[in-house]
Amino acid sequence: MMRHNERQSRRLRVLQVVDGFRMGGAENKLWELIARLDRNKYEILLATVGPSGPLRPRFEKLDIEIFDFCRRWSFDPQPLFRLYRLMKQRRIDIVQTTLFWADVIGAFAAKMAGVPAILSWETVSHEGDPYHNNVQRRSGYRLAMACADLIVAVSHEVKQSLVRRRGIPAGKIRVIHYGVDLEQFHPNGRDTVLAKRRELGIHPESFLLGTVARLEPWKGHRYLIEAFAQLAPQFPDVHLVFVGDGSLRAELEAQAQRLGVRHRIFFLGVRQDVAQWVNAIDLFVLPSLPGEGLPNVLLEAMACRKPVIATRVGGVPELVRPGENGFLVPPGEVAALREVLQQVLRDRSCLAQLGRNARATVENSFTLQQQIAAFEETLDTLFARKSQR
Repeated sequence: MMRHNERQSRRLRVLQVVDGFRMGGAENKLWELIARLDRNKYEILLATVGPSGPLRPRFEKLDIEIFDFCRRWSFDPQPLFRLYRLMKQRRIDIVQTTLFWADVIGAFAAKMAGVPAILSWETVSHEGDPYHNNVQRRSGYRLAMACADLIVAVSHEVKQSLVRRRGIPAGKIRVIHYGVDLEQFHPNGRDTVLAKRRELGIHPESFLLGTVARLEPWKGHRYLIEAFAQLAPQFPDVHLVFVGDGSLRAELEAQAQRLGVRHRIFFLGVRQDVAQWVNAIDLFVLPSLPGEGLPNVLLEAMACRKPVIATRVGGVPELVRPGENGFLVPPGEVAALREVLQQVLRDRSCLAQLGRNARATVENSFTLQQQIAAFEETLDTLFARKSQR
């Protein structure tokens, strides 16, 4: 009982466990969460059990302790025991895990260490992903989540996937949608649009399609390039811009060259001025394949008052209402994507209202403040419930 009273009189000690510092949506959202959690209520530590990466310097600026427990080979048990010792020595109150390997060894270590509250943040559904569909990973995840007290899913679709495909009880899952920082992503005015067109060397009145995403297979860029190539002769004022980089860049550039539209597609790589590029785009297109959780970039585009075309995957239908704030198409279907693009490009009069509705959707239901408040309430109530047992 003394230990419970002691906890009541100090900040809750929260250990975040993440599978490395890659340039991914889950890692970025974890950084954002740690940066915004109330430090008067929480003392936050971070353990990485994966490789370093480009996001590490951002985490290092958060003024938190970072522990490196990277595995040396596929089934290295050392990180598990190092996590266990850290949790015991620092008397951790809550462990939160993010991404698969962190989920597995973080939950096991926390259970071994007797941590009062164990939480997993599930950001993707893994629908159609063979890497996560094999028996070993499914079994390992299910065993680990038996140790967890709660799973936070970023969308209702992710929750349904966890119940349907992972066998997780629905009562063990809470949905907290992503939220977007409205101070960073907001309508930015005509000057930004003109400046970015000058940067590209295109006419000020050109129409710009675009997306912000890693150039990886699951983001579906190749379907957008193919649809764009089929429409390009009809709409000579339209250009396409890709912000982001990845393993498919050379292949996608070659596809654009082969289809005769390389001169109208801009591959910008990783950029620090993402909000400005989102503002410069007239119509935001995200052609992802199944496996998405809740693409934060869609929220960012909508916050910038941009109408969106996105595929009906993951939690996207929880954001995009066809004909009201954007359009939905089936994943991997070039013809369907081409038809919607053609419809919009032929009649652009609806875009301004769609954009206003998109902004209103975010303001009403998907702000970063709402997300952080929901997380803090979840951490507090989960710990209170578990520590009184």
